[in-house]
Amino acid sequence: MNFDLTETQAMLKALVERFCADAHGLDLEKRRRQRKATGGFDRANWRKLAELGIAALPFPESAGGLGGGSVEIITVAEAMGRSLSIEPFTECLVPSALLADAAQHSGLSEALISGETLAALAITEAAGRYNLAHMETRAREGADGWRLTGSKTAVWQGIAADRLIVSARIAGDARAEHGIGLFSVPADAAGLERRAWVATDGQLAAEVQLLDAPAERLGALGLVDLEAAVRAAWLAASAEMVGLAALLFEQTLAYVKTRVQFGKPLGSFQVIQHRLTDCYVALEQARSMVYRAALATEADRARQIAGTRAFVSEAARSVAHECVQFHGGMGVTDELLIGHGLKRIQLLSRLWGDPETAAAAFAKAA
Repeated sequence: MNFDLTETQAMLKALVERFCADAHGLDLEKRRRQRKATGGFDRANWRKLAELGIAALPFPESAGGLGGGSVEIITVAEAMGRSLSIEPFTECLVPSALLADAAQHSGLSEALISGETLAALAITEAAGRYNLAHMETRAREGADGWRLTGSKTAVWQGIAADRLIVSARIAGDARAEHGIGLFSVPADAAGLERRAWVATDGQLAAEVQLLDAPAERLGALGLVDLEAAVRAAWLAASAEMVGLAALLFEQTLAYVKTRVQFGKPLGSFQVIQHRLTDCYVALEQARSMVYRAALATEADRARQIAGTRAFVSEAARSVAHECVQFHGGMGVTDELLIGHGLKRIQLLSRLWGDPETAAAAFAKAA
């Protein structure tokens, strides 16, 4: 299997790397300032990404997009991870673009492509943990359209979002896999309340309450479409974790070559070399699995992505923990890139499902 990027894909990667170098440059002070912005990141940078065509990447040409496939998505995600980017490409753009396109909602697609609208997924509930079919939020249709009542937890980038894509039950009991619909709700809609909290990676997530909030149904989309969107986000998250782990590995490799202990550089000790070799092997295995999943056939896609997500989550966390150990107590602080990268990996490894959830999905698909 050939994992080499095409000329166009290599140009895409270079484009994202240049943007990240200008917008972030691995500058932690700049990162802290951007996290303090309204919504938790700089919306001007998001609009710049849209101007570069990145927001249009997941959409087909028929919808005004660039028609990027899975390889293009993981190429962008890995580059953003390697740059410690804070733009919500993985948790917002990738899944919301898939759902907007599947619903053939041209208005939402155009708004996402332009970068003027950011959509966040409000799809999990406290009692359901990672079971997307567990749905107590109810939708009712009246003379004035659809209304939603219920609560959602862990809405990633929920404070920055201009619009929420909400899953709600139209029929059936709380855990039935049928009777689920997807709805678009403006963030400033009457009856919608958001409570902000700071997630481990510094983003402003939200707890959402819906009290007879007006909503627009996204076509006939249901649980199957939602699961497909989450799988797309899992694949992007896996690629971003590979990029993050590669960044931490490179930072640590440079550190052990210069940090002197017992009169010698840390990197000269054989046990350190062995542990770093294990990190390198895990990193390369993870990258290979991400590309294999991206190139999988449609029939095998669900199984490959679930297996990749389970493996990469554990591998990236293992590499990050080793990097922290080599840096000592400073490794977990916000003074070093290592701590920031570890926290982002921790969040991505549990984005709409932990490694055990992904392993169970792999077993089911197999």
